[in-house]
Amino acid sequence: MYYRVTTYSFDAARRDEFLALADTFRDELNAIDGLESVHSCEMDEGEGMIVSRYSSESAANDAQPQIQSIFGRMAPFMTSMPEVKGGEVIWSL
Repeated sequence: MYYRVTTYSFDAARRDEFLALADTFRDELNAIDGLESVHSCEMDEGEGMIVSRYSSESAANDAQPQIQSIFGRMAPFMTSMPEVKGGEVIWSL
């Protein structure tokens, strides 16, 4: 298993619009090979974190063009560039 954590800032005044647009990507995200789950968290007002689980690092790398396309369509709501970190699972509960 491989996880990617993406942090970003968004226009908190447009939160509902932002989430409505995100909902339109569900089918597209479900169709990405190797993408097993996506969780988006609001850490503070206008501060978000996405935790994505992939079957492998190569699946995560292969998915990047599609993920970047989705993030590109979310750009009108973003107030910072996304920061991405990732790694293989070494322990779980």
